[in-house]
Amino acid sequence: MSTSLHQPLDDLRRVVTEAVEPRQIASWLRGHREPAIPSVPLRPEVVGKWLIDEWTLQVESGMNRLRLPTSDFRRRQRQELTDAIDMFTERGWSSEPRTYHRDPPPLIDPELRTVGVGPFAFEHLSFDSGYAPHDDEPGHERWLGYERNLTAHAWVLRHEGPPRPWMVCVNGYRTGTPLIDLPAFRVDQLHGRLGVNVAVVVLPLHGPRREGRMSGDRTLFAGALNSVHAITQAVWDVRRVLSWIRMTQAAPAVGISGISLGGLVASLVASLDSELSCVIGGVPESDLVRGMRRHVEPLLPPFYEVWGLSWTPLERVSRVASPLSMAPLVPRDRRFIYAGLADRWVRPANVYTLWEHWERCPILWYPGSHLSFPFESEVTDFVDRAIESTVVADAA
Repeated sequence: MSTSLHQPLDDLRRVVTEAVEPRQIASWLRGHREPAIPSVPLRPEVVGKWLIDEWTLQVESGMNRLRLPTSDFRRRQRQELTDAIDMFTERGWSSEPRTYHRDPPPLIDPELRTVGVGPFAFEHLSFDSGYAPHDDEPGHERWLGYERNLTAHAWVLRHEGPPRPWMVCVNGYRTGTPLIDLPAFRVDQLHGRLGVNVAVVVLPLHGPRREGRMSGDRTLFAGALNSVHAITQAVWDVRRVLSWIRMTQAAPAVGISGISLGGLVASLVASLDSELSCVIGGVPESDLVRGMRRHVEPLLPPFYEVWGLSWTPLERVSRVASPLSMAPLVPRDRRFIYAGLADRWVRPANVYTLWEHWERCPILWYPGSHLSFPFESEVTDFVDRAIESTVVADAA
């Protein structure tokens, strides 16, 4: 094996070795936080959760580190960023990011088919997304070339009888299948105990919409505009599902909840829809570029900037897909956030930034990691109280 191929493996081995060193863990858990973020207790179970996050993160980072950008990719990335900055500035999207997002047409008659039997049954909703990047926007044709992504999907559980309140949920990065999404949102509890109808909308390029080998491929590491279009289409698809719920299901109240990357999408929808009863950001990313930079930059070769792949243009273009660039339309006391103090995927400081932007709304800092939230009883109680005090109460 050549030296150039050895280096990425050596880098990955070094990062993982350093990550599991006890002093490194203690240092990280004590640091990387603002004064208003609680300190996390250094208990064995917390360190164990941190290590699971760390392992999955390093596997993800290693896979992308081993795919060094080709000359064609670098050339395309530079050109698309240059063209996008010019277009976004000229059309006013950079200064007014909300104007970048168009109102989608209402969803009237999606396809619905029952999947599973008995207590494991749910409805698989699908429809033609109808989303397309703006005319002449960089990456337009490439994005429309992802044929499976042209169809949107959602997992739906409805009650029979009179109209019920609804929760619309948005899955996290690398998920997008019922086996993962339904338990992650505790759909059986929301549907059964709280009595709400639920629709879990699948992110673009995830689950049945994927275009690569894994769910989520080409979302974050296939060019700057891919990330912008993925988030923008997710917002578009969610808003279409919201229109279907309101127009055809006579929903008396609707809330939205998202996990991780889905939390970012839910936060953006809450900046475009003033009729939501609540928004819940679960371990939410608030600044996609900042988050990617923290994880990826240490693994990049030192000559990355020389290639012309600077972070600054990416930050400028990505403002249109950032909840931090828009004021939320949902009232402060109906915004909720839960975040792990030992989260390695979405750093506590990134969640803190969204919390500040949301005027320090109700927040739960739990002593766990990004992937441990489904097993944290504090999170379960927090989410249930949020839904009961808003969506369920509004429908009463």
